[in-house]
Order: sequence, then structure tokens, then C-alpha cells
Amino acid sequence: MNKEPNVLLSARVYDRQVGGNTRYVHNVYSRIEQHGVGFQLARPANTSGSGKLRSAQYAALEGIGWPLVPRPDATVLHFPADTGAVARGRLPIVGTIHGLATLHVSGVRGSASDALWRARVRRLARVSDQIITVSESSASDIAYFEPSAANRITVIHHGIDHDRFNPVPVDDWEQVRARLNLPAQFFFYAGNLDPRKNIVALCAAAQEVHAATAIPLVVSGSPAWDSADSLQAVEHTPGVIYLGRTSDTEMISLMQNALAFCFPSLYEGFGFPVLEAMACGAPVICSDRGSLREVAGDACLMISDVSATGIAEAMTELVADPRERESLTRRGLDHAANFRWQVSAEEHARVFKEVSN
Repeated sequence: MNKEPNVLLSARVYDRQVGGNTRYVHNVYSRIEQHGVGFQLARPANTSGSGKLRSAQYAALEGIGWPLVPRPDATVLHFPADTGAVARGRLPIVGTIHGLATLHVSGVRGSASDALWRARVRRLARVSDQIITVSESSASDIAYFEPSAANRITVIHHGIDHDRFNPVPVDDWEQVRARLNLPAQFFFYAGNLDPRKNIVALCAAAQEVHAATAIPLVVSGSPAWDSADSLQAVEHTPGVIYLGRTSDTEMISLMQNALAFCFPSLYEGFGFPVLEAMACGAPVICSDRGSLREVAGDACLMISDVSATGIAEAMTELVADPRERESLTRRGLDHAANFRWQVSAEEHARVFKEVSN
């Protein structure tokens, strides 16, 4: 008789908010017990101290400690955030590798830290019994990066939270608009401010479009790595309104009321904001880079030219064509409905059952 899987889950990104990886692990594990899989969190005995100390503790325990000396009632180890075990251990190992941005975009990390990160990702890919990734694009990158892993990759799309991201107003829009001092029409971007997101080109496009139409770009997000140029662009480009980090309800209201959501990213392993904007009813302009072609499908205005000129052309097209905006809204709502966390949790449970048995 097969034993019910009991996952020993590294709590590194479960406990600390790091954006999409934290959202992923919370949403999957809040539902996984419904599918016959138990779990327990693995943490260092002492998690106090600096961020560097915490990182070193997790690197040691994930790399060797938990694989070689697991909890006695665990049946599988799961490392949910790109790195983890560096050696095989006493239990089957599942590693989630979200994406390999450094294969496509330079400057994501310094050269030394990128070399270390790549080495750790490669080791996890080699020692994992199964690798979970979030798009066919990422699966192809992993197989290219570590060919020995090609036949052990399972693609499981993320879901989105449809209880939060939907067209139903979450607040009085006119009050929100007055509080944020926004015009009736605007484009919207939400996400990190870093080179990978192509913010400088987006702001240059917005300046051109604003000069022709008086419709600005509204930006919500916080500086991330190497953000000086992006921050300079959102703070000082005419036609761009920078709100800093907004509340969740404000962000959803902005998505629901934007003329279009703009996301010309240079690389995404998945691309949460695109689907969340679609689920809120926003027409979406996005690039075809990384997973976005797959995740956005034919429900967006997809651009291959991610220069300021290419982005501006797409923005201008939607200003001039309200019927296309209405079509994108309908297609986006239908498309986003296919991405559900319950499905993701069920597929994770299937992987854990297979490797446990």
C-alpha cells in the first residue's frame, strides 16, 4: 500500500517575502493537503542574525544537511526556489526552477554571484528526481543549460488569485483617482523597477505617446537590483506618473481602469502581472520574450520590437482602436480563467506521489 507523501519543504522563501516565489509556494501549499499530500517546513534551528547568516545557514542545510539527515517521517524533499540540494540524499528530491534569466539578459547579477548561482542551479537540476518549472520556455532553457535533466522536467503553470484579481470594483474608482491625482485615461505598469523589465524604453515610449495624446503612463513598483536608470526614468520622464509602491486594492483598481496594461519585459520565467491584469479586465500590451508568448497567448497585443519605438506604436494603436481594446478585454478574461492555483496544487501533488512511491 502506497504511503501518503509527506513533503519536507525548505522554508527559505516561504518565510521571507521575495515576490513571485513566495506567492507560488504559499498558494500551492495552502491547497496541497486537499490532494492527499502532507508537508512540514524545514528551517534552521536559529534563524536570528543577519541576512547573510540566514542565507549561509540555508545554503548548508539545503545543500547537504536535509538531504543526508532528513526528518524521519518525510517522504520527499522539495526545494521551491531554483537552488537547493547539491548532493543526492536519503529521500527523493523535487526542485522547482522558475527560470534562467541570465541566459537571456545580462547584468541580472554580478559575474561572481551569477557563476555561483548557476553552479547551484545546475547541481539541483542534476540531483533532483523531478524538476518542476512554470513554462515550456523555462523547460527548454533548463534542458539546454543541463541536458542530463531534460527527461525529468515537468511543466506546471502557476495560477492566479481570482478572488482578488477580477473585474469587480474593489473600491470607489473616482475616490481612488482623486486620491492619486490621476486623469481619466492612462496606461499602467506594475512590477519591479529593474533592467529586465525594460522600464527605460517603456518610459521613452510613454513620453512620445503622451506628447501626441496627453495620455500618461502610471507606474506602480519598487526599485529592485541595478534600478538607478529605471528609477530615474519613472521619476523624471514627462508623461510618466510614478506612484511608488501602491496597496493591493489600489493596484487592482488601476488595472481595472487602465486604458491598457503595458509589460514590455525582456525576460520572464512566467509573468504574473500579465495574467492578473487580464483577469481585472485590462487590455494588455506585452513582449514576446521568455514565457510571455506562452502565458499571454493570443489574448494580448504582443510585440517583438521592445524598443521605445515598438512600444509606442502598440500604445498608439490601442488609443486609436477602442474595438480592439474591447476585444482584448474579452479575450484576456477568458484566457486568465484557465490559470488556477487549485490545478497547480493538484499537479504538484501528482509529482510528489510519483517520486515518493
